[in-house]
Amino acid sequence: MATEWVISRLGEAERAAWVNVVESVGWRFVPAEIDLLFAAGEAWGAYVDGQLAGVASVYRYGQSLAWLGNVAVLPDVQRRGIGSKLVDHVLRQLEGEAGAVPVGLVARKELAPLYARFGFRPAGEVVRLGTNRVLVPHLPQEPLGTEGQGDAWLEDVRRLDEHAFGADRSELLQRVMRAADKVIAVRDDAGKAQGMGVALPSETGMRVGPILAQNDIMALNLMHLLAEDVEGPVVMDVPAERASFLHRLRKLGFEDQSSSVIMLRGAPRLPGHRQYLYALLRPAFG
Repeated sequence: MATEWVISRLGEAERAAWVNVVESVGWRFVPAEIDLLFAAGEAWGAYVDGQLAGVASVYRYGQSLAWLGNVAVLPDVQRRGIGSKLVDHVLRQLEGEAGAVPVGLVARKELAPLYARFGFRPAGEVVRLGTNRVLVPHLPQEPLGTEGQGDAWLEDVRRLDEHAFGADRSELLQRVMRAADKVIAVRDDAGKAQGMGVALPSETGMRVGPILAQNDIMALNLMHLLAEDVEGPVVMDVPAERASFLHRLRKLGFEDQSSSVIMLRGAPRLPGHRQYLYALLRPAFG
């Protein structure tokens, strides 16, 4: 009997099936994370003989950039081309609707050859670090103030994030702010925002990111303010080029958990001013 394939857009009615697929590969999310991942992008699914066997999501940031994430296939049907068919379908959808938009993703290193077949090329690395207890950093004082969410917060977040990331993620960031445990802005004496950080709940503790900062000291101060009251593990995804920041985090008790490759299709390099990006929102979002 021939295998019947169907690839379609997933809606809220398919949420439980989507969760089943991503959890089958070891990903665990709290409800707030699932809400954010599922609602902020377009979820696609591959049905094989009537069963949802694979999923993928795409997150669109205007005409500047799109991001591919949450690509997962049930273990018992892996190596049958399901992931490749999903990636091909999502990329064709993007090309048909938006034209030649650069697409990025974060992948495990062993999966890089799969994405290379679709024109993705390495554009950097991300190191995931975690700790069960954030040590208090001994940092010099800076003439900076911190404040929480307020009337000017969204515009500050949008401006800082677009400058560093290179694309407008306003809609995503509004959802992130609603789901966050903490949001912090760092301002100079004139009240101008110089950095910001967000902490989101995770299955076991907290995920810190994004962190946008002018330097290592500001980034460390933000990390500590975001994570100082957390009960449970803290996880961060840090670009590998932030080498001195990574060194400081390791001295504060963070340990490497994994390393992934950033890949890009349709552009020679990632947009934005990435020297100010100290921690990703999460790999699925870029």
